[in-house]
Amino acid sequence: MMREIILASHGALASGMADTARMIIGDDPHLSTLALLPGSHPDCLKRQIEERLAAGTADEFLILTDLWGGSVNNALLALAQDPRVHIVAGMNLNLVLQLCLSPEPLARAIPAALAEARQGMIYGNAVLACPPTEDELF
Repeated sequence: MMREIILASHGALASGMADTARMIIGDDPHLSTLALLPGSHPDCLKRQIEERLAAGTADEFLILTDLWGGSVNNALLALAQDPRVHIVAGMNLNLVLQLCLSPEPLARAIPAALAEARQGMIYGNAVLACPPTEDELF
């Protein structure tokens, strides 16, 4: 099954996220980015993805956006009416890596990756304040 993963954000966040993911997992030709730059309109990003959908370049399209309720996410959310499209807001590196590496269909991979990404968000000060016991380490 062919999958396209599109990271979409305000500014250069998506590009930086993709660069970092490639540094860890290597080049992934199915990973691309879209950026809403000052002076541009989010509908331009939507049109770019619509062109890919029309071209039928993949069986599944995963769009990871930076912020739920943000202009990028709002513009792209309508694309989820296409059954090939899955949109997840609030991307982080853990989520990107999980979904780039998963061979599972997106409908199964996304819930597991979201749970893993949430667990990877840790308040370091709280951990340092209550270090694990020896039993918890092993």
